[in-house]
Amino acid sequence: MNIILVESVNHLGRSGEVVNVKPGYARNYLIPKGLALTANKANMAVLEAKKAEIQSREAEKKAAAEALQKLL
Repeated sequence: MNIILVESVNHLGRSGEVVNVKPGYARNYLIPKGLALTANKANMAVLEAKKAEIQSREAEKKAAAEALQKLL
């Protein structure tokens, strides 16, 4: 069963990754605890939107850090 990790899980993957796990592990542990979402089209679209948002935030932080570096 393919799932999208919402949070990092030891020995499984990092937040935002799509991983394949056994269905029981996903249904009984990861999804109820809010650690993962099923990898369907709707959730994949949400994941892509979040990735784009995170990348834009990272670019803004990098630009601010470079501007600060020039001032110093």
